[in-house]
Amino acid sequence: MYLSRVRFWPNNAAHQALISVQQKGSYASHQLLWQLFTEQADRNFLFREEQASGLVGSQGMPEYLVLSTTAPAQLSELFQVQTKKFEPRLVVGERLAFRLRANPTVSYKGGSSDSTRGQRHDVMMHARKTAQASGIVDKQQLQQQMDQAAIEWLTCEQRSAKLGVRFEVQPTIIESSQHKTSKKSQSQLISYSAVDYEGVLTVNEPELFLTQVALGLGRAKAFGCGLMLIRRV
Repeated sequence: MYLSRVRFWPNNAAHQALISVQQKGSYASHQLLWQLFTEQADRNFLFREEQASGLVGSQGMPEYLVLSTTAPAQLSELFQVQTKKFEPRLVVGERLAFRLRANPTVSYKGGSSDSTRGQRHDVMMHARKTAQASGIVDKQQLQQQMDQAAIEWLTCEQRSAKLGVRFEVQPTIIESSQHKTSKKSQSQLISYSAVDYEGVLTVNEPELFLTQVALGLGRAKAFGCGLMLIRRV
């Protein structure tokens, strides 16, 4: 695996690409980043958009952290790319600080008895509607209900087992936001939540955990969700 920091070059081509990102949203970023992996028929990278810092002329511009199974191209008229191998050696019981931007969703089966696949729902919006239906109208209380639902989505027993970790301390939600965007082939807008988590986890199964980190957590990966960043504490 490879972890890369990708920044726009200060040139006209990059400026035009940046305008496209600002107009079209995260999926435009996904399409641009795919140009660094020209040999791929299917996406095998995760990315996270942040604000650039430390590079002259880049303040306020987006930059990307990218986790990929192959190294990105280094020669690009759009991007400056800094890459290092991502090969953490973890042991059982190791504690890691993490940051994660995820799109928490849950599947609910419909009323039909022959329904075998559940319909996907946004966890935060579902929590909001449920709270409103119970009579809660205060904005702060609604947000608390939404945040708690997002935390439970990440730390539930099923997901912890799937990740091979345990959460001994409840993670913190740094920010959550609602987005509307579309893919190139679709005219209909797609709505999704993006939740930024920070916290500490304990590794139970190192190989399983790293496999899941490589795959990404949750949905909306093409819109910049799913990448978990980790460091030892």
